Amino acid sequence: MEHRIDASEEDDLVALTKKLISIPSTAEHGREIYDFVQGYLRKRGLSPRLQTIKNPFDHTDRYSNLYAKLGTGRGPKVMLNGHLDTVPARGDWFYPPHQATEESGKIYGLGAADMKGGCAAAIAAVLALAQRRESIDGELFLSFVFGEESPFSLGADSLLREHDIHDYDLIVITEPSPILALGDYCYTHRRVHKSSFPVPIIGAEGRIMFEIEFYGKSSHASHPSHGVNALEDAAQLISKLVDFDVFSSIKMGRGHYVVLNIEGGDQTFTVPSYCKILVNRQLTLGEDEESAIREVKHIIDKLNLRSQVSIKKRFSPSPDLEYRPYLFERSPLLEKFMEVLPPANGERCRFTTSSVGDFNLFATRTGVPTLVFGPGGGNIHAPNEYVHRQEVVHTANYLLEFFMRIF
Repeated sequence: MEHRIDASEEDDLVALTKKLISIPSTAEHGREIYDFVQGYLRKRGLSPRLQTIKNPFDHTDRYSNLYAKLGTGRGPKVMLNGHLDTVPARGDWFYPPHQATEESGKIYGLGAADMKGGCAAAIAAVLALAQRRESIDGELFLSFVFGEESPFSLGADSLLREHDIHDYDLIVITEPSPILALGDYCYTHRRVHKSSFPVPIIGAEGRIMFEIEFYGKSSHASHPSHGVNALEDAAQLISKLVDFDVFSSIKMGRGHYVVLNIEGGDQTFTVPSYCKILVNRQLTLGEDEESAIREVKHIIDKLNLRSQVSIKKRFSPSPDLEYRPYLFERSPLLEKFMEVLPPANGERCRFTTSSVGDFNLFATRTGVPTLVFGPGGGNIHAPNEYVHRQEVVHTANYLLEFFMRIF
């Protein structure tokens, strides 16, 4: 069928997925995978360009984004985006992390689901469209950014600084949406329920991270009442944050706290006078940095801790790099995309996610409706990560069908 990739294109898609997995692409590997994709697209008739990213943390220019634009520019404008970088391989892998292994309908390897399978599907859909359309009446902006798995989404930030896409109609990011929506909120039914591919995500929570420091008083541990134990005060707050009921009714579900790190104490027989905890606080619509910190201060005041407590937001290079919440209920092209998807039990569910990522930056800095849609799998950021082969293929097909309808 014209609106589906054929058998040869499917073989190419699976081979590309496996090739991407085989190329290490953590922060230490720089732009190697972006150079490969540039060559891959160029051989198939596209004109991709690399964009150098200046990384303020190691002062090098060895990181790149990659992008290609297709179309006349007169008509609908869509950005198709993904990231090709991964976290490092950690833990004990049964399947080699950089040797894609296909077994029982799953393709195993580091980054398979997050998100090399989704990137391969995006490439396959764009190449298939180019084969089927002599001219594209509109603009299709294919882009792959670096640094989603590193602090602050520097690749997405660089892309947004160089390209003004405020007049675009839709941004589609092929992250593994079935995984990101797992256990999250269905906006269609206004409740949490099980999701299965295909899973469109139309909104995401944001987050703020802050450091809370406790300054107590040292004393000999044989007389703890003579001191002020900073660790004990931190433990009281941690217990309260874990149990604190933040929201009971909100469009995007319930925000929460997660304590990510704790440091302090002394190996000697001394009451610890200092402790610091790193706290992640999810943000939902209507919340911001100030309201979140104000809430924590209120909780601390009610505990009547003996330690002196200070709170500060964790360092961020720029306010533009904050992960803010968003929700796009409807838009003309979003509705056209939803028409492509098969209904489940007579309805097409739309989900939100408590995860954060580049999609937060694209959505909140441009105001363009942003859809997260890609193939699912399992074990992301863990050993034996995998993506479902058929969901990679179906993702490419749904994207191609959508493009054929609007261009």
